[in-house]
Amino acid sequence: MILIDSLYIHNSGGKTLLKVLIDTIVKSTKNNYWFLFDRRIDKNLLDSIDRHKITFLDASLYQRGKFYKRHHHSFNAVFCFGNVPPPISINQRVVIYFQNDLILSSNATGHSLKTKLLLFLKKRYISFKNKPSYLWAVQTSLMQEKLSIYLGIKTERIKVLPFFERLACEGQSNPKKNSFLYVAGPEAHKNHQKLLLGFSLAAKQSKTPLTLSLTLPPNIFSSLSENFHTSSSKLEIHNLGILTKEGVINSYKENSFCIYPSLKESFGLPLIEAAQLGNQVIAADLPYVYEVIKPSLTFDPYSTQSISNAILKAIETDNLPETKVLVENKLDNFMNFIIN
Repeated sequence: MILIDSLYIHNSGGKTLLKVLIDTIVKSTKNNYWFLFDRRIDKNLLDSIDRHKITFLDASLYQRGKFYKRHHHSFNAVFCFGNVPPPISINQRVVIYFQNDLILSSNATGHSLKTKLLLFLKKRYISFKNKPSYLWAVQTSLMQEKLSIYLGIKTERIKVLPFFERLACEGQSNPKKNSFLYVAGPEAHKNHQKLLLGFSLAAKQSKTPLTLSLTLPPNIFSSLSENFHTSSSKLEIHNLGILTKEGVINSYKENSFCIYPSLKESFGLPLIEAAQLGNQVIAADLPYVYEVIKPSLTFDPYSTQSISNAILKAIETDNLPETKVLVENKLDNFMNFIIN
């Protein structure tokens, strides 16, 4: 039996990938699995799982350690979907899926000193709990290189196995002209402040109105709005809140551009989703972007002026290049790696 330990995943891009993982595992392993979930997980994700094959816990080191000590002999393989190796030494096959570049390095991301310290301690914990026999999987070659450098893991023990949901641009879409969408949570490295300042600058120079839609919790958006002022009547900023998967897909279709100013990503799943659904993606000129897509336009995410220039160029250019997905979906290879 395989333990699928996703205790540290319950929101954002990890939640989206977890749904893909759940559906595929349930179809592939003929009930030869056991899931470990955070109590906060959206229960709608779990409809396809036999409820007798699930354990819910608080996402704490103590609770996780207690579970492993009691049950690890029941499993002949362990898959950790959330960066962190098992809390006790495991002699069976262990695969860890690493998907948080911030743990490796949080420099120049806008995070507080406290957050950086917590990320550093988490990195040290991961390094301490790792064993030479454990296998790792990541989404991109860039992450493979970083994981090897920062955690000292041999490259041959790190497999590059990106996977994501296959989306098709079905039905008619009627995007609003000069409309931009940014699908991202409220974390500091998502760079919302500079994005808003860039739009404010662009609106003052634009000949036509601009619209920006965000996907933030209402309280975070209110706090962000209090510190942001624009005198331009040509800029509308909407907060769509935390969307369902269907809501995210519809939002891509309703907007002309997907803009992505994030300063650090392990994968950048919204870049792939937007490109699959036919959006023109305007993204940060950073290495993680080029690992997964060929964007229509790029900008310096640390420069408000550069962001503004890219926005204006996007709405003023008739033949902006199409955004293309570069990364291969290796879901089948991924499943073979963790199950066999």
